[in-house]
Amino acid sequence: MTSARMYGRWEKPRSAGFFGLTWGVSMVGLGLVIVVMLTFMFSHSLSLTGIVIGCSATLFAPLAVTIGGRTGWETVVLRYQYAMAQARGELEYRAGRFSRIPGLAKLPGLLADSRLSEYETPGGKRFALIHIRRTDHYSVVLRVLPRGKELVDQSQIDAWVEDYGQFLAAQSRAGEVVAVTSVVDTVVETRLKQRREVARLVRNDAPEFAKAVMREAGNDIGGLGVRIEARIAITYRAIGKGRIRRDTAEQAREIGQRLQGVLSQLARAGLPATPLEAWEVLGLVRSRYDIASQRDIEAAGRDILRTQSWDSVGPIAHADRWDHYVHDGARSITWEMDAPPRGAVLETGLEELLRPRLDVPRKRVAVVYRLHSAAEAADLVDSDYKDALAAEQTERGIASASASIRVDNTRAARQEQARGAGLTRFGALITITDALDGDLPGIEASVRAMSAAARLRVRRCYAAQAATFAASLGIGLILPEHTSISKRVSA
Repeated sequence: MTSARMYGRWEKPRSAGFFGLTWGVSMVGLGLVIVVMLTFMFSHSLSLTGIVIGCSATLFAPLAVTIGGRTGWETVVLRYQYAMAQARGELEYRAGRFSRIPGLAKLPGLLADSRLSEYETPGGKRFALIHIRRTDHYSVVLRVLPRGKELVDQSQIDAWVEDYGQFLAAQSRAGEVVAVTSVVDTVVETRLKQRREVARLVRNDAPEFAKAVMREAGNDIGGLGVRIEARIAITYRAIGKGRIRRDTAEQAREIGQRLQGVLSQLARAGLPATPLEAWEVLGLVRSRYDIASQRDIEAAGRDILRTQSWDSVGPIAHADRWDHYVHDGARSITWEMDAPPRGAVLETGLEELLRPRLDVPRKRVAVVYRLHSAAEAADLVDSDYKDALAAEQTERGIASASASIRVDNTRAARQEQARGAGLTRFGALITITDALDGDLPGIEASVRAMSAAARLRVRRCYAAQAATFAASLGIGLILPEHTSISKRVSA
């Protein structure tokens, strides 16, 4: 009998400074100390030196104190940016027939400058290509049909997990892939897709009894009235140089040549995948912003191309609030992973978080893997190891014990990277969507319970609900590429 593997050793990159502070904050503190000393040396005034000490403490304390994963300066800057955006009216969006551009409902915010097109791989598979022009990223979305673990040997499950890790490592080697976003989406079951698939399978000359059985199967969804949709978005940097980087068709040709290898690697990991076509991406985005349109979109199928375009699948109206997001008669709340599970976990660690639930019918969990190239990985693991050693030598007590664990983890990362493993930053977004009159306190409690069962520490994405909602869709929006706060004042 094969014992289950454990997974862990994740570490948050952190530059080591004095007294457990980061290197940047330590240098700021050292600079302020020097300023205080020079002030006293040249002025010989205790009152002036006291004023300088007070100003330095006011400047330094918000950098050194971290609350909720953010430094004090981060919180101040974030609130200021939100207040300014609110004053400029940037948090409200109105589209549709009576808007400034009648007839359009473009995607708001960070997706406003995106474009959707469709191309074909050398093997004849059509795929949608999403281009976000601000960052010059190109994304392909793949529909995934996870095989599940029922009646599967543990050795096979371990092999699938290993193959998925190899898939991520393979995407990072050339440095062309910015991120891979895995999304598990639960939506209300309408039965329309199931009935359409049954109708496609039934032959006109089949016996009446067989047709009746198939129709009954199409009407019977069994279990919960919620279905799971899984997809993976692969986001590429612009490939090539010069004119090729600016030509969407050339980018599609380069990406199309790589897609067959991607699909083969995912199949080995137990994740048979198919690229989404343009009409499927249109329906996906439209039904997430306007939940009331889901049935009509599924009934239209491919015919959605006759009535919808990329400039009409956004919300008719939205309001980006401090702690929630209102869009087309629905309310969404997004949480982000604040810290990974403490200690090692099994491959079933996120099972409770991903499981469909009737009390939370529209739930989306997006895991974002930001990949480092092989050259970057070698430098980063060496740098992390040196920082961990420096922290172990400067810290005492309980902090020293955690620093020793970090040394062990970073040493293991160096060894694994030298053997060919990839280096990946990862995070998770959890989005819950419900009607405007939904039970928000109940949703909050449910998410806390699910994340606790998954041993994840999460926090609500304050002042960024619209952006994180768009990022969790899994269509190629990578939030760290759009950051508005300098890394110098962040945690």
